[in-house]
Amino acid sequence: MKHINFLILTLFSCVLSWAAYAQNTANITITASKQAPVTVTLVLEDVHFHPNLGTGLADAKLDAVASVNFADKTTEKTVIQLTEPKMMRLQYSGNGVNKTWMLFLQPGDDLTINVAENADVTFAGKNAGYQTFLKNYFLENQYQYLPVFGYKPSQIDNKSVVQQSDSLKKVRLDAFEKFKMANPVVPAFEAYVLATTATEPSLTRQLIQEKIMRRNRVAKLDAAQRKELEDFTLTDFKIQPDDALLSQAYRDELRNWALIPSTRKYPLESETRYEISPNALKDVYAFSKEKLANYPKQKEYLATYWLNYAATAIPGIETAKELLADYKTTFPQSPYIEYITKLIQTKESLQPGSSIPDITLLNTDSTAVTVSSLQGKPVLMVFSFSIGQHEPGLKVLEDKYADKVTFAYISVAAGIPLSTWKQYVKSRPTAKHLWASDENIEVLKEKYGIDIRYPFLVLDGAGKIVNRWIPQEFPNNKTLEAELQKVAK
Repeated sequence: MKHINFLILTLFSCVLSWAAYAQNTANITITASKQAPVTVTLVLEDVHFHPNLGTGLADAKLDAVASVNFADKTTEKTVIQLTEPKMMRLQYSGNGVNKTWMLFLQPGDDLTINVAENADVTFAGKNAGYQTFLKNYFLENQYQYLPVFGYKPSQIDNKSVVQQSDSLKKVRLDAFEKFKMANPVVPAFEAYVLATTATEPSLTRQLIQEKIMRRNRVAKLDAAQRKELEDFTLTDFKIQPDDALLSQAYRDELRNWALIPSTRKYPLESETRYEISPNALKDVYAFSKEKLANYPKQKEYLATYWLNYAATAIPGIETAKELLADYKTTFPQSPYIEYITKLIQTKESLQPGSSIPDITLLNTDSTAVTVSSLQGKPVLMVFSFSIGQHEPGLKVLEDKYADKVTFAYISVAAGIPLSTWKQYVKSRPTAKHLWASDENIEVLKEKYGIDIRYPFLVLDGAGKIVNRWIPQEFPNNKTLEAELQKVAK
């Protein structure tokens, strides 16, 4: 009898485990009627912060969770781990056609995607109706509608595009009301539909109005013009439920809406791309906590975003320390506390006068070169996130200081083999070109705090840091030249 009871308990436990597993997964089948040179890929749009070289923490991670080449087979099945609703991108490529559709997946879904010969898709299975609705009324982003609306880049006035965008909004809302009458709709799906529907027309109006202001020229907007564009956001934006974070358009405009009052109090600096001042960051952090007090996910999302910005995008560390102290108290369970803490510690170790940590890189002839071996005269280290980046813009400075400063261009583009990098390097006596492996890129991230916004590091002849946090400035980099003048005496 004991054995029977044990067997029953074991079976019951297995049933519960399988039920739990099934409720945290979604089954996807991608199928076609016959083989063809077509590739279909499913990309999960996972909205959560994760480390990303050049931004610190990026707010969404794109993961290719399934891919099938119909030249090889006609069916692909995959099981996706899900604990909450997520958006996905269904990407089609073949026969000169590229398309993307948005999908809404939940735990427990069982979806079949049928790929037709005419580059179209249909859906069957649990919650297939959601996918059909999105396919009919939602492209990947608002910019995909511009050619459909007759947008002409060379034409200054595209006001008809705005009218069509507003018409699409009404069509979407009417269609969604009808859809809800025939289908049970979960809150996350409704939040995505309504947030995207509300946000995209406002973004389209801003795009057209900015084009009119610039009159198709590369021109700087004056204060009144910037205010007019910002007023679009302040007037149009409405806070949606927390599930609206599934919408990228909504997330972008949420940040913009929160930031405008603070940058009006503390104006942006004009010469750099990454311009939010410490005072503006502290102000927008407090504003976000206050205005989103009843929206816990959005409050934490914005607080994390501004804290990350403070820790990565401005040179000083005091603002990041101040915000982190509050963040730890407000969100004690946040998984990002450790990451930001380590980032601040790295920046503390890279202050002027500190010794630069040594690291070994490779030269164009594959020989090892240590950073310490560059000592003897001042060094400008240039971290290049793509092959040849910054070199054309630094030519004047390189010629001017060639005899007094070593220009060291360090490739930190992940995934580019040494052999490929060598083919594109243009050697010259005034510069050193060094290559970092993917492993060493991680070391550079940890010890040098490499960041696409601050790609320049100046060392004196003894290998001491003069300035690690030199931004990109346009059209001329005054900050960089001032630091070179200091060390080139």
